[in-house]
Amino acid sequence: MNDSPGLRWGLEPMKYTAKCVRSGDWWAITVPEIKGVFSQARRLDQVEAMTREAIALMLDVDPHSFDIDVQPEPAAGGAQLTQGA
Repeated sequence: MNDSPGLRWGLEPMKYTAKCVRSGDWWAITVPEIKGVFSQARRLDQVEAMTREAIALMLDVDPHSFDIDVQPEPAAGGAQLTQGA
């Protein structure tokens, strides 16, 4: 039987949300589904990996046992979101 928080028995892997907001030179990351999970990344394309690591450490599960939905918030002033930002 699978008791891992990252997987639901017989169903698709759990999907967690990585909400990210630009904070100076960094992206500040929160995961609303798991209290206390926070991280940061220099670039938007690094958010998924950093979030995956933080969730895996918090839940003590394999970092590839769940899915991540990255949701960047638009920058103040309407600046465009870019992968290299």
